[in-house]
Amino acid sequence: MHNFFSFLTKKPNLKILELKRYQVSFGLDRLVFGVDNVHIDVHISPQVYSCLKKTAFLLMVKHTRTENFFKEYKKDLCETEKESLRRLCNDILLDGINKAKIASEVQIDFLGQIALLKLFSEEIKSQYKGIVSQIEQLGRMYQISEKHDQNDVFVVKEKLSEIKIHVNHIMRAAGKELFELLVDINTRNLRNMRETHFFPRDILPGYFFSNPMFHTSNPGDDFFLLEEYALMGQRAEDIDNYQNIKSTLYSLLKQIQFSDEYFKSEKTEGPEIKRQEVNGFFGEGNRDFDAFIMEPDNFDRIFDYSSSTDQYEKARKANENEETLKDFREKIETQKSLLNLFYRQFNQSGILRQMVAALEMKTVCEKYCPPMNPRQIRDFLVNFWTRLSFRSQQNRFKSLYGADFTMAPLWQALKRIRRCSSLDKRHHFVTFLRHFSRYHRDWYNFHILKEAMDAINLVEEEKIILLSRENHSLYEFLLPDEKIKEEKPIANHVIIKADIRGSMAINHMMRSKGLNPASYFSLNFFDPISQVLSEYGASKVFIEGDAIILSIFEKEDVAEGYYSVARACGLAMRILQIVQSYNEKNKENNLPVLELGIGICYCQGPPMFLFDGDSKIMISQAINQADRLSSCDKFLRKIFKSQNDVFNLFVFENENEEVSESGIDESTYRYNVNGIELNEEGFQKMAKEINLQKYTFSSDNDDSVKLYTGKVPLISGNYQRLAIREAVIHKVQPDIMDVSGKILRKYYEVCTHNKIYNFIENQS
Repeated sequence: MHNFFSFLTKKPNLKILELKRYQVSFGLDRLVFGVDNVHIDVHISPQVYSCLKKTAFLLMVKHTRTENFFKEYKKDLCETEKESLRRLCNDILLDGINKAKIASEVQIDFLGQIALLKLFSEEIKSQYKGIVSQIEQLGRMYQISEKHDQNDVFVVKEKLSEIKIHVNHIMRAAGKELFELLVDINTRNLRNMRETHFFPRDILPGYFFSNPMFHTSNPGDDFFLLEEYALMGQRAEDIDNYQNIKSTLYSLLKQIQFSDEYFKSEKTEGPEIKRQEVNGFFGEGNRDFDAFIMEPDNFDRIFDYSSSTDQYEKARKANENEETLKDFREKIETQKSLLNLFYRQFNQSGILRQMVAALEMKTVCEKYCPPMNPRQIRDFLVNFWTRLSFRSQQNRFKSLYGADFTMAPLWQALKRIRRCSSLDKRHHFVTFLRHFSRYHRDWYNFHILKEAMDAINLVEEEKIILLSRENHSLYEFLLPDEKIKEEKPIANHVIIKADIRGSMAINHMMRSKGLNPASYFSLNFFDPISQVLSEYGASKVFIEGDAIILSIFEKEDVAEGYYSVARACGLAMRILQIVQSYNEKNKENNLPVLELGIGICYCQGPPMFLFDGDSKIMISQAINQADRLSSCDKFLRKIFKSQNDVFNLFVFENENEEVSESGIDESTYRYNVNGIELNEEGFQKMAKEINLQKYTFSSDNDDSVKLYTGKVPLISGNYQRLAIREAVIHKVQPDIMDVSGKILRKYYEVCTHNKIYNFIENQS
């Protein structure tokens, strides 16, 4: 193996394969212990317990096929209860996300998910025992009842025997269907919400909860491996056992010399991942290779030269540049070389033959297992002496299977293996490694999640709930209607001012034509904006003739409302989109178009109010600052008018004047036409509200622009993508507007141009 690179003119460029690392960070180590100082106390809504019991019972009846014994079972009822449980769990998990956001601790979100996982697991076991117990009682009742004969007793006993024999299959089937609720909620309903707040590696992927190992008492069981993964050896002397396959992969991965960038990639952003120690799981010094092995798609990335060849042909037909075609050719050669290396080593070790047989045997196992076990079938396909033993035992097999027993399917499977081409064997080889990768990943995840579940105390007793709550050690996940309802005071607020440019000129022009400017402004500006305010939790402060001032409040201890700045930015974008859509219609009717300038100012703390009769009037410095941010200097408007740029906001500072503490004064010159400016405090607040990713965008004039992007959840449940441009304020000479330098202060523009959002979409 050490001569592998001698077959190549240069070492393989693994960067071109775009290999991935297993990058999921999980732990509960930062959470406080409960009243026993050993476990973490968790209280889940009693409504979830009640609904779960009904759902799990109906699923257990369904998968034990005991509908005739339980008349309350109805298929429609089962689906209805599942949907009810889905809604309850969605609200419970959403409560966990909000609590994690308030505390800036993602492990609270982990805790909510694992608590439900434990609750589901325990209830499935409980309901299985309950079904068995009820059928046993039914059998005893039939025996002493005069209304039932021996045939009824026999039917009950036969069903009971069937349930006990197929306990593993029943538990897996019912558990999978129940756990699919969690997978669906997390991946479909709450994925966007978590992406808004947490790093990608802090979002548990769907396969955490669809892990088959939660539904078996023995992850090494032959039937379990055959159904969920691929058969592997279990004895120390088996050449295809788990440890041997893993050791062979370690040895081969050391040969291909990963780049430093691959091993450092997990530290590029966010907290460093610390994988939990699982006894005997990680090989000494091989943790980085485990991060490769636990990504099943990596085996396609390093071996699948067939797909790369197809991509190359498409690129060649599309007349792609030579550099691109060269990269494809290099990728294909690298993949072929790596496949040959791995394939040759597994073939020489004898493991390959076991791999091929493990996949080919799946088509015949159902015919013989049980009473045989899958390992006997696999041994028949790979071992000559086992086949001789089968021949000598044919009469015994016929007594087990009946007179129509035949070994023909086994011989046909053996014939397929012997005729298997080198290409087919390579396909089986890669498929098996993908199965092994999932097993390796699921085995690790099962252990760390099982450890986490064991650390949780699901508290139901009222006395313990009160004690833990009083000691601030209780983590509660409740439904909205279980929380105390009260009007919370305002904690912080945001002001949005949208100012129409050139309103006086528009007013004069329309009056000169005998048109009504009041209805024009109302229909094209004020009315359509009013219709979307509720989606962002905004309200009107007051309306001027050519401007509207809006506010968004954050209430104390109301986590789901802590998006004031992000929603204000989304609302400002929506206002511009509304006005631009009306402008298209106005152009067709030779009516003037509207241009806006929008300013957004976040202010920590509540505003003040005074009353004029029954009218409440807001007093806030944020109103004045938003007014300044929405303004536009007439001289700058003339300068920038002819420019067609993706950005609509530029801010300059008079070099002859000092900047005030507020940063908003008459020394600032601003171009803002269809632009949105956010104050610096608002940007810092938004960085705490949603998870912002950073990109560098190259504008048309080759300047590098710093962008921040994230998604904000709206009250309607939808999500809106935001992009914020950070730029440095330039000093200028006010007489000639000549740039003379930069200052330390920055300004922030909420971007609206499609070019920016297309760029972000292509980067993600």
